[in-house]
Amino acid sequence: MKITIRENEGQDELEIVILCRKVDEQVSELVSLLSSHDKKLTGVMDGKTFVLDSAEIFYFESVDKKTFAYAQSAVYEISPRLYELEESLPRHFFRASKSTVVNISKIKSIAPDFNGRLEVTLFTGEKLIVSRQYAQDLKVKLGL
Repeated sequence: MKITIRENEGQDELEIVILCRKVDEQVSELVSLLSSHDKKLTGVMDGKTFVLDSAEIFYFESVDKKTFAYAQSAVYEISPRLYELEESLPRHFFRASKSTVVNISKIKSIAPDFNGRLEVTLFTGEKLIVSRQYAQDLKVKLGL
């Protein structure tokens, strides 16, 4: 991959042009990552509404018909359901279980668990289980 940056003082807005022979998985992933840079969500904590950057979220969890976004040191309640989030989030998020969507870029390590499940450890030290139904999807995304 070749990366070229050209500064242009007359340029008002950041513009990214991707030149490629064919749109493949790598190009699609780059587009997804670039698009996710500006992906914002709103979350509520202690009666206040916060604007959240999706890249800062470690994982989303559904508990008692409520959806929560877990950041480095805070938990926010958000309005979209998990299936709605899955459709709008960048590709580096994946469904880990029926109630959890995880940010792959926040995973520190992965270990096998019993019955084909995986245990992921996040950079916060928190451990989450990837159900066997979704374990293969994670392996494919990580090239394992």
